[in-house]
Amino acid sequence: MRVTILYDDVKGRPWATPDELGVLEAVEAVEEALKALAHEAIRLPAEEDVESWRPRLASSGTQVVFNLCEGLGGRSEGEVLAAQVVEESGLPMTGSPSATLARSRQKDRVNALLSEHGLPVPVWSLWSGMEGARKGSLDLPARWTSFPAIVKPAEEDGSVGIDQGAVVSDPLSLARRLEEMRDRGPLLVQAFIGTREINAAIIGREVLPLSEITFQGLPEGHHPIVAYEAKWVAGSLEDMGTRPVCPAPVPTALASRIRLLALKAWRAVGGRGYGRVDFRLSPPDGLWILEVNPNPDVSPSAGLARAARVEGMSYRELVGRVLQEALT
Repeated sequence: MRVTILYDDVKGRPWATPDELGVLEAVEAVEEALKALAHEAIRLPAEEDVESWRPRLASSGTQVVFNLCEGLGGRSEGEVLAAQVVEESGLPMTGSPSATLARSRQKDRVNALLSEHGLPVPVWSLWSGMEGARKGSLDLPARWTSFPAIVKPAEEDGSVGIDQGAVVSDPLSLARRLEEMRDRGPLLVQAFIGTREINAAIIGREVLPLSEITFQGLPEGHHPIVAYEAKWVAGSLEDMGTRPVCPAPVPTALASRIRLLALKAWRAVGGRGYGRVDFRLSPPDGLWILEVNPNPDVSPSAGLARAARVEGMSYRELVGRVLQEALT
């Protein structure tokens, strides 16, 4: 079968950031796995101008698109546009449809949707930067009462815009952080829950073995969060201080609850193919959904592949399974 691997043309941008460059590991590994599965793999780096690569996709003779596009031209919203182009071509595509990708990149929208389905979400509010400008309005720092809290860009993923300063402890530090992050667009302010983080990777309708991100290696005084450097700056304090443990050491009953909630959240956002749902635990048995991530990183070093290995699935088998989900 002829398979086109679609991804952001990061090599065409000398200024590409570490999170953007991360796709190259996945491209290399997926291509190798597809060839080992006797498929013909074609790379298609996608520029921001879709008309520069849409004709190449149409004339490639491909039968299915392995979509690794997480943005275009360094703009994360390009992830949605790239998926729309594939859908317009009529070709099957790995992962979630463009509507799900568009919905999931708006954290406030996802939180509202999960709440409507009765799923547990930490209290949150959206800050657009205009609150204090409205006559007679009370700005968010003055009315927010759930501390500690975390501030993050509402329309980014991959921990972009998140560092140790993202966790705030009082109205003053909240106001300061909001001002620092003003140019990041709408900001999500959310209650900061617990010290344990659990990831539930999903393929099709199956939840793979749960994984926990441990924070014991972080320096004293650091908040237990997966910050940008933890994901993208190898050898940094954040990277060395956060370690995944799979399978996660959680009681059977709690693991069952996590799996059930993960599938409910996945269905609520319209997830398809493969994804990941992130949770925080608060003692003694509080369970909260942080994020629902369609099309997470599929590189061999990422969480999806790690959970698949614990399940007994080789990387080649994982790629084959992701591809099969696109065809069914």
